[in-house]
Amino acid sequence: MRWIVFIPGALLLLTVQSAIAPRVELFGARPDWLLAVVVFFALYSPAKDAAIGAWVIGAGADLLTIERVGLIALTYLLIALLITSVREYFFRYRALTQFIVTLAAAMMVRLAWSVYSRSLYEPGEPLLAGLIGGVLLGSVYTAAWAPLLHRFLMSTPYFWGIGRPRYGYTGSVRLNDERV
Repeated sequence: MRWIVFIPGALLLLTVQSAIAPRVELFGARPDWLLAVVVFFALYSPAKDAAIGAWVIGAGADLLTIERVGLIALTYLLIALLITSVREYFFRYRALTQFIVTLAAAMMVRLAWSVYSRSLYEPGEPLLAGLIGGVLLGSVYTAAWAPLLHRFLMSTPYFWGIGRPRYGYTGSVRLNDERV
């Protein structure tokens, strides 16, 4: 990963998340573009770079909240490590894969944050409303943005230091000019 490009990009992303995400709120749910970008780097960059990048984005997000420092950084780091450990089993360049992986990651992160906030603070809303509104709707909304963000970031992979594979999936394997 090209860190000289990544750091200003992460700062721009943090600014966009804090300034624009509240304005595109839908039924009380905001998209978590930071998580969608963490999923992008976890799917396409080397595992070490994805983990460091996820922690940097999470640490920046921690500085924008009044919550304990390190909570978001830890959750983004764990999500990046989880995705990098299973990413070879997916067709990463498909929009459906990007949507589903981001949806699963967002649901895990939002559920963990919901349990954390309900156990630490006085619950402000009923449990079912919090799960449907905060976890499910917010996760789907975040995942809906993922294919767009991934396509935008993959339009310049060498800018980020991510190499494109030199092969493609054709649906069949040729062995000695016979289709298998």
